Amino acid sequence: MTEYAVVWHPDTDNLGDDLLTLAASSLLPRVDRVLNADHLDAPLNDLEPDDRVVALMCGDVMRHPVHWPPERHIAPAMTGVHFNHEDIWGVPFEELGETGRKYLSACGSIGCRDRRTESLLESMGLPHQLTACLTLTLKRPDVPAAQPYMVLCDVPEDAERTLRGHARGLEVRAVSHIMTEASHDYEARMKNAYERLKLYAGAKCVITRRLHCAMACLAVGTPVLLVYHADYEDVERFAPMDGMLRTESLEQFVARVQSGRFTPDWQNPAGVAKWQAGLKQAAQEAVARAETLPLPILHPDEAAAWRSARMTRMAASAARKIHRLEQARYEQLHEKFTLVLREDTAKSALTTLLSEEEVRRALKKTALRRCLSMEKWYQRLPLYLKIRMGKVQTEDLYQLAMGVLDPLGWPEHR
Repeated sequence: MTEYAVVWHPDTDNLGDDLLTLAASSLLPRVDRVLNADHLDAPLNDLEPDDRVVALMCGDVMRHPVHWPPERHIAPAMTGVHFNHEDIWGVPFEELGETGRKYLSACGSIGCRDRRTESLLESMGLPHQLTACLTLTLKRPDVPAAQPYMVLCDVPEDAERTLRGHARGLEVRAVSHIMTEASHDYEARMKNAYERLKLYAGAKCVITRRLHCAMACLAVGTPVLLVYHADYEDVERFAPMDGMLRTESLEQFVARVQSGRFTPDWQNPAGVAKWQAGLKQAAQEAVARAETLPLPILHPDEAAAWRSARMTRMAASAARKIHRLEQARYEQLHEKFTLVLREDTAKSALTTLLSEEEVRRALKKTALRRCLSMEKWYQRLPLYLKIRMGKVQTEDLYQLAMGVLDPLGWPEHR
């Protein structure tokens, strides 16, 4: 018996992960079961030894490598997947070992979401092809297009306020891909993702900082602009998808809006349909390979040994990372302690200095000159006489200095 499955992340708070699952579900003949992407090694005890589960995998499927490789009945169809150069424990992806390479090689040509994943697999000699993100295959809901509203998805508040003042008569709807109270009900989550897709499909335009939002908008034909912080964000990490849509730094975008040069009337770049067709074909081919893939890919003992070795490397990497963090913390504490010692030295010197009578007299003279300099030349003599008679008080620079120093705790004897 062959079943078909999608993978999803029930513990995620990112709506983009659900949009990926929604896209995958429409590329399978049917969806017989849903697999937890973070626990793909969980036993499927309801299956017979010869049963298989063809699972269309996309996105960051190795987010938790301790639960990799997948359960023996699972035949992976990898399309639009993303691999990081190292996992959350700091273990480089290249350290998969021969068993890890054997598993991925058996899957056939792996569809890579981005060029960085493509380069990673190429450097390891693993079969691959560049497909882009599976959200590009989302089907357009049956809603009217270009309704009089624009959507801002996770756009910073200052940029949102600026845009609301220059919206050119469009209603501004601000949304987020961060789900504050994410349900663990699969059907409810897919319904929520579909409702968001309908919102994007009906908009006049969408401005976002989220890749999956941008790709979904391209899929349904809504003009979309991907904005980013130029000082620390790099949209090239999304290549080739950064070339499929309009991109602009937040600084440039806000300046354009403020100058009145923003207009919601634009078209997405051409060429998206070609990527969509390629993605669908790659998914179909991956599913067809998975339907005949010899199972299990790895003997259970071999998989267990690989997982044990991987966890050992992860523990060693985590220990090194903890040591580096402790060393960095020690260096920060040492730097702060040095600053405190320098402050105490300066504190002692200043306290002694301010107690000297000649310093007090100098501060009084300085206050007098400052007070007189603020008046016109012909008013300075009368003011000087009033000060000498005590009718006008100059600023007490000594008390001012002590008032600044006192909250810092010095001099201590005061």
